Amino acid sequence: MGNNSARELLAVGSDRSPARAREDYVKAIYQLGVAGPVRAAALARYLNVSRVSVSKAKRLLEREGLLEHERAPSQPLRLSTRGHRLAVAMVRRHRILETFLHRALRIPLERIHAEAERIEHVISDDLALRIAALLHHPRSDPHGHAIPYGETVSNVKILPTLATLAPGTTARVASLDDRDAAAVAALAAAGILPGTTLRVERSESAKVHVRRGKRNIALHRRHAAMVRIGT
Repeated sequence: MGNNSARELLAVGSDRSPARAREDYVKAIYQLGVAGPVRAAALARYLNVSRVSVSKAKRLLEREGLLEHERAPSQPLRLSTRGHRLAVAMVRRHRILETFLHRALRIPLERIHAEAERIEHVISDDLALRIAALLHHPRSDPHGHAIPYGETVSNVKILPTLATLAPGTTARVASLDDRDAAAVAALAAAGILPGTTLRVERSESAKVHVRRGKRNIALHRRHAAMVRIGT
């Protein structure tokens, strides 16, 4: 990568090297793609960067063969086969690291996402898989997200959130969205974790009231929207 290209990628964030920026972009496109076509505006919001930075990164990723070339500017962003493999490898490293940090080092749930985000860029796939073997190949991370051991995440589907459930519904927590550390801390403190069974008591404009065992919990609606419910 030339010096100009490196500077363009560095512009996407204060702590991103060119290699990290490349990996962050392909992983973000992959994760956003689970919910549907990925537009540049959505990618910019997800990574908290400008549209100009996304446009620059898009051209670089295309040149490096990580992103398919668009036939028209309005087309969604699509990873190439090579980009897809890199994205899944980054997801695998991240989720294995989260599991190790939480299980082995007892790092609080709300901290492991940010810690894994930093470490995932400096370890090899071989090391990540050795950590997974040490942990007896966990199937999911502490937030409830599946850990891919091949080149794809199998059976990925968009699950409903706790905020969408009608009063009287009983459901099991499948996963927690992990990008808001304060919200994860609040959910963990309330005991709302993957595998927990909840009953929705009532739903208001600002809060969702649920019962966990004998405990009644009033959740901010924004936090309830981070809780994915299994079927």
